[in-house]
Amino acid sequence: MNTFDERKKGFEAKYINDQESEFKIRAKRNKLIGLWAAEIIKPSNVDEYVKQVRLSDLEEPGDEDIIKKLLDDFENSSQKISRNVIEEKLIELENLASEEFFNKKNN
Repeated sequence: MNTFDERKKGFEAKYINDQESEFKIRAKRNKLIGLWAAEIIKPSNVDEYVKQVRLSDLEEPGDEDIIKKLLDDFENSSQKISRNVIEEKLIELENLASEEFFNKKNN
């Protein structure tokens, strides 16, 4: 195997690792946003609600699907939470999930 092949394999392994890390961080973020929303909405079954929030993010690429679900849920429970607040919370919780992931990975 030549140096080019070794570099190619290294880049492929890094890409796979990065994708896996991104998936785990996003899954943790979605769990956290579900728990945050559950505190506000107060569903009868918090675990089931968090699961629904996490699954809603699989409907389409990006965050639009999870934002729409949360907006609908807040509206249906007569909560006045804006799209901007949800977007800011997603960023905050993604940063927290990333921090936790990399701290755990490095320990």
